[in-house]
Amino acid sequence: MFSTLLREWRGLRGWSQMELALSAQVSTRHLSFIESERARPSAEMVLRLAAALDLPLRDRNGLLVAAGFAPQFGDSDWHSPAMADVRQAVGLLLAAHEPRPAIVLDGAFGILDANPAARSLIGLGPGAPDLNLVDLVFIPGPVREAIVNWTDVAEYLLHRMREGTRRRGPQSPIAGVLRRAMAQPGASSLSDARSHWRGAVLLPLEFRSEGRITRWFTTVTSFGAPQDALAEEITIEQFHPIV
Repeated sequence: MFSTLLREWRGLRGWSQMELALSAQVSTRHLSFIESERARPSAEMVLRLAAALDLPLRDRNGLLVAAGFAPQFGDSDWHSPAMADVRQAVGLLLAAHEPRPAIVLDGAFGILDANPAARSLIGLGPGAPDLNLVDLVFIPGPVREAIVNWTDVAEYLLHRMREGTRRRGPQSPIAGVLRRAMAQPGASSLSDARSHWRGAVLLPLEFRSEGRITRWFTTVTSFGAPQDALAEEITIEQFHPIV
């Protein structure tokens, strides 16, 4: 139900009706009528409220559907024809970053693609499907064991997951990944304050591979002006060596 969903999102943002009304430039009285189901919002009003709440495109579609309207943004599968141009652009970025690693992630840290350097660094086979970067880092195994400064890297990812959950809600895929990560050994003692690196400019990733330790920092690239939920969520994580 739209009114319930709207109140839930307003609560997640910690906003009063007045704060949302001011942000969306509507009257508090009209917003109260919408939340109490005494008024039915137009599609334009739904989108205005969603924008004021800074909802991701996937959740703007959800609000529209709950209000009885058709979705207005795409929600494509990575391998669908609709994503062909995005896959081509990503492929160019991955190739251009060689011989340094680069990984393509969805909004829940699922690995959509990676260049050969990244696959070699973290031991991904050429056809390894449905892998998740958070799982590789948190679940005991070769990747976690290879991260020399695991606590720092895990705390950084924890911060990003909590921010993603705050923005996308407790029922989102990223919230599920966060719960799965927190169930792993050592996770409950982590903090997302990253106090160990207070005053540092960048947090390095220190990775042990083939008997030697390499140090990296990452940059994150995303697409501008996306009109598709998956395209909005995609990030390309590019690794740069620290010499």
